[in-house]
Amino acid sequence: MEADDFDLEKNKTKETSPSKILVHLLFSHFGIFIVVAIYAAIGAYAFVEIERPHEERLYEIKQEKAVEVNQTMNYMANLFWFYVDKNWTLDSYNATVYKDLKKLESFIISAVQNYNYDGTVMNWDYSWTFPNSLLLTMTIMSTIGYGHISPVTSWGQFFCIIYSIIGCPLLLVFLGNLGNSMAESFTYIYSRCCCRWCRSVRNLSELPPKASKKYRKLLIDDEVGKEEYMPTEHVDVPITLTLVVLFVYIMLGAVLFSVWENWDLGSSSYFTFVTLSTIGYGDMVPGTALLDSQNPGTAGLKMAVCIGYILLGMALLSMCLNLMQEQIVEKCRWLAREIGLSGKDTVQEAKGKDKDKDKKALDDIDDDKKKKLDDLKDVDKTPPKDTLSVPSSAGSRSSLLKSPTHSIPGALDDL
Repeated sequence: MEADDFDLEKNKTKETSPSKILVHLLFSHFGIFIVVAIYAAIGAYAFVEIERPHEERLYEIKQEKAVEVNQTMNYMANLFWFYVDKNWTLDSYNATVYKDLKKLESFIISAVQNYNYDGTVMNWDYSWTFPNSLLLTMTIMSTIGYGHISPVTSWGQFFCIIYSIIGCPLLLVFLGNLGNSMAESFTYIYSRCCCRWCRSVRNLSELPPKASKKYRKLLIDDEVGKEEYMPTEHVDVPITLTLVVLFVYIMLGAVLFSVWENWDLGSSSYFTFVTLSTIGYGDMVPGTALLDSQNPGTAGLKMAVCIGYILLGMALLSMCLNLMQEQIVEKCRWLAREIGLSGKDTVQEAKGKDKDKDKKALDDIDDDKKKKLDDLKDVDKTPPKDTLSVPSSAGSRSSLLKSPTHSIPGALDDL
């Protein structure tokens, strides 16, 4: 007994070992979410470290170009006063000044387009900040791809490839598990809440005649799962209900981003749908509230809410599509059965099945006949229980062996 107790304790120790607990935690929904969050944060930090030096060089070049633009503008102002002293006609003066202004305009436009010139020398809005980079990593893993920022260095682009190869499947696994759990929970809630009236009618119909309603079975006592009536695992959620849930979720996000980003409700709804469907045109990107450098605490909280909304919304969209797919497939099968494409045999298949049935019936009849013949042979070989055995040495009684199988009582007295 002591050895058995020791083995039992050893097995319990193995089952509750820290390594197994860690594995179960990592493969749970919460564990995968933590892994995704850590992976996104590490990727954001890595992108900042890779791309920030290049942006610092761009900032220095922008400062140089801004100084050149200011010097050029001062030079042009002095040059115009020089033109006045030449006593030119008004038409000549205007033509010359117009040409010089067009050159200055081209120079400023080039500085704005190529070097991010904004009219100042020291002002610079860094693109590669941690919140911006975190939003980039989430759009990479979710395949949304806003395009608000993108790696421009060779190392950054190479790291983006490696990061996507690992991050996209990781997030898809998380969304798949979360979507399946949400689908099961939503089906369960629909079965247990929305179908309560049907279950109440069922319970009333199961009562014996003239029985009191207080004896009916409580809904809470129903076996969850494989029930005899409306089993939870086979309940089909209506497409209308899934569309309503999806519409409500999109509108909640539309109202939220409309308040944060000062968008109109229509544009905000468009943004939420394009985001959740992973289309991600990038024409509208959240940034006013999420990337507010003056209020980093509030901006960080809004960023977390935005990422959570996107992840939950993608899982919800996947859940709704799966539920609608089941309904559509079932409707298509029903339509195919109704029009004779499936579920009904064609004439040739029916004839073939009839021939198979007839052949099987004949084979069964032959088998029965063979069985009966075998039984008769066994009966002939087996001596009857009431037959009298006579020793073979008795010659006077050898004729008894030729007598009928069933002897008449009292025949022994005649011998």
